[in-house]
Amino acid sequence: TSVDLSATSLELAQLKLSGKSKHVTFRQANVLDLPFEDDSFDHAFVCFVLEHIADPLAAIGELKRVVRPEGIITVIDGDHGSVIMHPENEAAHAAIGCQVRLQTQGGGDAMIGRALYPLLVSAGLKHVSAQARQIYTNGGTPKLADAFTRKTFTAMIAAVRKDALEANLISGELFDDGIAALETAASPTGTFAYTFYKAEARVP
Repeated sequence: TSVDLSATSLELAQLKLSGKSKHVTFRQANVLDLPFEDDSFDHAFVCFVLEHIADPLAAIGELKRVVRPEGIITVIDGDHGSVIMHPENEAAHAAIGCQVRLQTQGGGDAMIGRALYPLLVSAGLKHVSAQARQIYTNGGTPKLADAFTRKTFTAMIAAVRKDALEANLISGELFDDGIAALETAASPTGTFAYTFYKAEARVP
């Protein structure tokens, strides 16, 4: 069962799976109020969701409700505070900081990855485990540098330029310098590292 708040995202997911699987049911719903009975599932997998929710503990509580006892909850999220790059550049971190602050203002947490373990413990789950999984790109991994550093991470930061300037978080010149520095980190002479976190736990 695939659940998303966005009807557009669900439509895209259906298109991607068209002709590949007949065993997926799509439901538009809010993770804070899932339309399922208690103990409906063996496993809940949540990826890049909690970072956008003002009350992630409530979301875990709702997942805990719909997963049967001894079932598993898996959560994956990133952490924008984990960026390490070469050449090091303050403007790049300032631009990244704009995205972090804007997400906070919207009720989310762009650095929630580091908090997944205590979050699952606080939710009353058992056998909680967590791992840090770093993506590292350099001149020897040009495809990954292009796909992740340039087209995923840098593109995501660049997308908040208008909002960051309207909120007076940064000057246009400094923001653009930061994006240029991230592009350099994705080049053959640069390096870039970002950490994702994966946490798992069982429902008591």
